[in-house]
Amino acid sequence: MKKKTLSKVVAGALVGIMSMSMLAGCGGSDSSSTSSANSGGSSTSASTSAGSSTSASNSSGGDSAAAGDITIAMLPKFKGENYFDACRGGAEEAAEELGIELLYDGPSQDQATNQKQVDILEGWIAQGVDAIVVSPNDPTAIAPTLQKAQDAGIKVLTFDADAQADSRDLFVNQISADAAAKGLLDAAATDLKEKGYGPDKPANIALVSSTGTDANQNAWTEAIKGLLETDEYSFMVIQNEDTDIYYPGTDETQVNSEAATLIGRMGEGEDQIQCAIALSSMATPALGAQYQSASSKPDASKITLTGLATPNALKTYIKDESNPLNIGVLWNCADLGYLAIQSAYQMVTGDITSDSTSINAGRLGEKAIENKECILGDALVFDASNVDEFDY
Repeated sequence: MKKKTLSKVVAGALVGIMSMSMLAGCGGSDSSSTSSANSGGSSTSASTSAGSSTSASNSSGGDSAAAGDITIAMLPKFKGENYFDACRGGAEEAAEELGIELLYDGPSQDQATNQKQVDILEGWIAQGVDAIVVSPNDPTAIAPTLQKAQDAGIKVLTFDADAQADSRDLFVNQISADAAAKGLLDAAATDLKEKGYGPDKPANIALVSSTGTDANQNAWTEAIKGLLETDEYSFMVIQNEDTDIYYPGTDETQVNSEAATLIGRMGEGEDQIQCAIALSSMATPALGAQYQSASSKPDASKITLTGLATPNALKTYIKDESNPLNIGVLWNCADLGYLAIQSAYQMVTGDITSDSTSINAGRLGEKAIENKECILGDALVFDASNVDEFDY
């Protein structure tokens, strides 16, 4: 079957165009900390201040001498995966631009627990960093430690996923739940309709989330369920939430195992799944890989795979005409990391507070802040026609 490409950009929220300023850091090193001068992300030495090597002119208007004394620590859900590697690249870009010290550390993928994040946070609190930027694995369990950091005078921001609102000063969100849900369903619906599904031929869908405690993915799931009740998406059905919403966690082996199980349930029959939508950057490529390696494959012309992941993580499957993963959805991960560090820096310098209504975020321009939340922007759909344009 010839792989088709989108004839137009998916409507609604999916109008964002990713900038192409991705850094070499997107390749990702697992060093526990990094100098902001090392935008390649390959340093294995301890962090050093980059203030002496940066320009005295900072885009946010902060004082460069003071900036050199500012340390911001960034904690992803886990390290060694291209989504957070790309976020790190953008964070390093902002840190170098601002002349600050950036610390970067996180648990490994197979140990992405709240306790591992807490252990790292405790070290940074004792060190007395100026700001912490964290993507929580568990928004509730991490809250006491974040509040401890706040009590110590440290600015606390979340990015990618939120924590309890009273335990952080600002949430730097990549996309609203409604926009993410619409993006994913539009991508799925586009491919399903090309394969003959629609109001006269419903499609059973399954979702692959992560741990079940991820605030963003839970919000996206609820938004998806809401949209499925509307006329536009009513031909797409989750038959049984207990069996058709997967929570494999963040261990790569488990994610691949459950992706393989789901692929085995897919096909054209009424008791089978016609569309799998993954909500994590690990689960989406796992679906493509497990279809590719399956000894008994469902007919690719009868099923659809899609989800959130970086273009490079999905490129092999999207360009494979025999693989039913035709479309991916995401946002600019480097911009997310950049915005998070810009926001943290400006909270430390007092340029913005939790009550601010906007931020001048360097090369990203002005971004609105509402209810202690700053949203990066819209999502992007990529398919065989444009996936080669992105290098991260």
